[in-house]
Amino acid sequence: MMQQRLLQKYMKPILTVGVLLFFILTAQAQMAVYPKAFGFRFHYGFIYQHKKDMDQLVTGHIPAFELFYRRNFTGKREWEKFYRYPHTGTAFQYINFNNPMLGSGFALMPYVSFPIIKKRKLAELHFRLASGVGYASKTFNLDENRKNTIISSHFNAAFNFLLQYHWKPFPQAELLTGISFTHFSNGTYKIPNAGINVVGANVGLTINLGERVPVNHNSFPILEKRWRWIASVGGFVKETEPVNRKKFVAITASCNALKRFTPKSSYGAGLDVMLDGSMKEKFRQQGKSMDVPVRMGVTADYELHVGKITFPIQQGFYIVDPYKGDTFLYQRIGMRYHLPKNLTLQICLKTHFAKADYAEFGVGYFFR
Repeated sequence: MMQQRLLQKYMKPILTVGVLLFFILTAQAQMAVYPKAFGFRFHYGFIYQHKKDMDQLVTGHIPAFELFYRRNFTGKREWEKFYRYPHTGTAFQYINFNNPMLGSGFALMPYVSFPIIKKRKLAELHFRLASGVGYASKTFNLDENRKNTIISSHFNAAFNFLLQYHWKPFPQAELLTGISFTHFSNGTYKIPNAGINVVGANVGLTINLGERVPVNHNSFPILEKRWRWIASVGGFVKETEPVNRKKFVAITASCNALKRFTPKSSYGAGLDVMLDGSMKEKFRQQGKSMDVPVRMGVTADYELHVGKITFPIQQGFYIVDPYKGDTFLYQRIGMRYHLPKNLTLQICLKTHFAKADYAEFGVGYFFR
């Protein structure tokens, strides 16, 4: 009798918990997402003063507006599942620099948005990486705009980093808020080139499109961890002080060894040989001469894998440096697109900490 009463007492909560677990597990197994979306954001922030002489250029807060188109992934490919079903898309930004010497900025940037926290239907926290082409309406000019010492070319590389919170009060709409950092720079193609950095907060709205598509929960083959070698060459042109001088060719030839340790990451090391014509000009200004303007360096490498695209990040150390006008450390960050037959297209930016050295547009070949 006692056992029957206990069973009757606890049967209802046990059944309730069981039913809830059933629906939770079923919902997870049949989780679905909208395939596409579009939306907008309003940004409000300021220009970060990374140089002492920028007081005359920073005159107020910076409003900006963004339109974006988004694609949601469903796990059909291996990397989509590893990154917990990220978003990709294209964003268009308009920035009012709030100063007649700087004018306005425009940027068109493809992006990848990685989930950090996902609470199913309630909310998500994402980190978005975007890079593309930027346009600055006002640039440095010795005769008409010499106080604009931070940007000297109309067309620039544009980068955006965004930490964003998605709240989903309705099935087909998301409310957005976050903080962002946007950077314009030409990689010293033309000087002065301190770059424009905009920091701000934002709010926005996303509208989902189409019918929900089920998420693929299939497993994938075990990752093969092995070493690969890549030979690459890339370069561009750059200027050096004083302004309005001729441009110099800068080229880097590299050999790197990389090993895939996780589905997302490869680590390795490399050797760089850098031919930089501007070093001969800098030596000439010092009353010296240089036969071959060559530097050599070794690098510690990290590479982030996102499908056919990888993002190399390298810390370099000069082992041969006749110029010695920069620090003995240099950095490189970029993007590689992997083509068939082990070929890659790549774009990188070589820097000395926050100071850009030159851009590297190039190609590479993987030896497996």
